[in-house]
Amino acid sequence: MMRPIARTATLPALLLVAALVPLAGNDFHIALGISILMYATLAIAWGLFAGPTKYIGLATAAFFGVGAYTVGLLYEKVPMLALYPLAAVIAALLALIVGLTTLRIQGMYFTIFTFGLAELIRQLMTWYQRNVTGSVGLYIITDITARQIYWALTVLLGLTLLAGWLLARSRYGLALLMIGEDEVAARHSGVRTTAVKVLTLAGTSAIMAVTGAIVAPRWTYLDPNIAFNPTLSFMPAVIALLGGMQRFWGPLAGAIPLVILFDQLNARFPTAYTLILGLLFMAIVFVIPNGILGLLPKIERKRMAEARLTTPAASTLSEPLAPAMPARSATPSIDGISGPVGKLSSHGSTLLEVRSLRKTFGGIVAVDDLSFEIREGEVFGIIGPNGSGKTTVLNLISGLYQPDRGEIVFVGHKITGKAPEEIARLGIARTFQLVRIYPALTCLDHVTPAALFAGHARSLSDAREQARQLLEELGMAAYVHVPAGQLNFIDQKRLELARALALRPKLLLLDEWLAGLNPSEMLIGMELIESLRGRGMTIVLIEHLMQAVRRLCDRCIVMSFGQKIAEGLPGEVLRDREVVRVYLGEADDA
Repeated sequence: MMRPIARTATLPALLLVAALVPLAGNDFHIALGISILMYATLAIAWGLFAGPTKYIGLATAAFFGVGAYTVGLLYEKVPMLALYPLAAVIAALLALIVGLTTLRIQGMYFTIFTFGLAELIRQLMTWYQRNVTGSVGLYIITDITARQIYWALTVLLGLTLLAGWLLARSRYGLALLMIGEDEVAARHSGVRTTAVKVLTLAGTSAIMAVTGAIVAPRWTYLDPNIAFNPTLSFMPAVIALLGGMQRFWGPLAGAIPLVILFDQLNARFPTAYTLILGLLFMAIVFVIPNGILGLLPKIERKRMAEARLTTPAASTLSEPLAPAMPARSATPSIDGISGPVGKLSSHGSTLLEVRSLRKTFGGIVAVDDLSFEIREGEVFGIIGPNGSGKTTVLNLISGLYQPDRGEIVFVGHKITGKAPEEIARLGIARTFQLVRIYPALTCLDHVTPAALFAGHARSLSDAREQARQLLEELGMAAYVHVPAGQLNFIDQKRLELARALALRPKLLLLDEWLAGLNPSEMLIGMELIESLRGRGMTIVLIEHLMQAVRRLCDRCIVMSFGQKIAEGLPGEVLRDREVVRVYLGEADDA
């Protein structure tokens, strides 16, 4: 019990020590402390969004500058304490606009756009002051002291750490991790990814703006080159990368050494400051990509290994140096799953109807005038050669793609145009042709969000319990806390299936779920699908293995070049001459 208590008390203790610095230090120490607290807060706020989502933004200067200019323009008219929430609201609104327009792009494009945003605001502010007010810059004359700024930043840093602690333990923290690992899979688990990203960006941007508002009185003169300085965008990112973003407090480990280092470099090499910052950024990425926190597990493992080697009884130790993978559970069965995974039916009523569906990619027609219906409780097969459009059909049903023409009706309601997360919440779950897992997350953390965001759990703990039970029923009890990246192929497929079943779907889409399995694993997989069918689950199955199609499917369609060429019972369809010609390439009889 002592170690968790010690860990919990460490950060508050550090904040308490930091708060005492102005009482014992001189003006230099206070000024240095303000810089450390400012950059630590900015870096943690930056990392709360960029760390889990892997969206590397460089707009910190934009939000910081908004906060600083809010104070600079209004401090004579509005009480200072009211300016902090006002700055937060303005920055959050700006972040909402930015998020809704830019968070659909990723990678370097998002990075470039956000950096350009900060520069655009700086140029606009310069133009406004030069052409409208007649002067660039403004004076901030207040009676706020350096000590007050220091203590205000200490409080803000504490609140930011508290926000990070709460976020890491919330459903939204888990959603952010999923987004960073695989956003497509997250959306098909019912996570409203756009809302989660935009709200998190708005919250972290508000923190950056309040930081700027607190620091603004420190400068008696404020102009766009100060408030929107590009260094304010790069420095927090470098600090966060150096400290490590595996934990929300990781940037703290990078703030103190980097701020002290750059304070000295700026004094000695003022003209080369930004060049050195860029070189350090590249060095961190190449030398310690996981930051200081990423080095700690390696150091600990090395220390433990050395301790074993120097222990006299080391040769008799039975414990391995690395934990072994747990033994696989028994053959899976879903008979004991609590809660519905599908409703028993007589295959009578129509569950899903596809009407005249068409989808093109440029000049390529992937799906052409496709129509079929799926009845409750049946296993419906979609077969055809590679490139015939089968997976595209599933992508259209699940909302990943939007059709050019036609409509999809599910349980009597049109779902054409709905997002994947909305369709998942309505009761359509899927697996993918290429397994989509989150390698760094445990099996439990894979399945939990689906139960949580689909609305089948009252709380995060309830969702975890449901996920645990589902994993146990699928024969993965020993893997609950194992990272998905350590699983073998069939267990990764079972994990993906568990995530889909956690949505308690009315319709399950399996995209070549048996592909890549050896013969014995295929038998296990077919038995599992039969078990689901026995529970009344309605399934759409894309499969190339004809043995599985005959054994599992009640009805099926055959596709070729995006069109349906046959429909009916598996035995009849597979004997159809056109189907045989498509599969075997036989010429028509003369």
